[in-house]
Amino acid sequence: MNNSNTNNNGIFYGRRKGRKLSKLNKWAIMNGKKYIIKKEDLAVIFNTNNKIILEIGFGDGENLINSAKTNPKLFYIGADPFLNTTAKCLNKLLMFNLKNVVIWPDDIRNILNYFPYNSILDIKLLFPDPWPKTKHQSRRLVQNAFIEKIYKILKPSGSITIATDHDILKNWVLEKFQRYNEFEWTAQSSKDWKSRPIDCFKTKYESKSILQNRKPSWFIFKKK
Repeated sequence: MNNSNTNNNGIFYGRRKGRKLSKLNKWAIMNGKKYIIKKEDLAVIFNTNNKIILEIGFGDGENLINSAKTNPKLFYIGADPFLNTTAKCLNKLLMFNLKNVVIWPDDIRNILNYFPYNSILDIKLLFPDPWPKTKHQSRRLVQNAFIEKIYKILKPSGSITIATDHDILKNWVLEKFQRYNEFEWTAQSSKDWKSRPIDCFKTKYESKSILQNRKPSWFIFKKK
């Protein structure tokens, strides 16, 4: 499971750092600074790239790295606030010397307002924290304000792919997006939302989910 634990008021829930960083991950943090972006870097990124994919909560980076390796003509922005996962992802970026990826090591909502309108080709949100308790609903990333924001930054006919293995979040995501008429759910049959899209790669979390008999669902919503 990935993604941020920050609410809509910018309050972060949980710890940004988990286990003690290994020597290798400390090395990655020190040597992978070229991949870390700041808000002031965005103007150059958007001026020089017109096919940008945004992945929110990249975890260990399996999907982000494999996507960037497979599609060198696309440019990827990955956002994740957790130090441990960022270090693991930086390790892989350095290993493969990828040139078409940058990382925002913080909550995505702290940078979305700096994205130009109609600038993002596609958004990936894979297995975000479901915050299943009713009292924690406000901590879920998918909220009305979030949907409105991503609608503005997506290109015409751009899409967002959301994966989750939690029934409460499945219902929450469908309810939120189906209330927002400017997005169209692309599924034509149950097979469409039960199968991982061809442009997404299997992650450790998905594999673990399947082993524990949880069934991932894949929702794709297209901007009208």
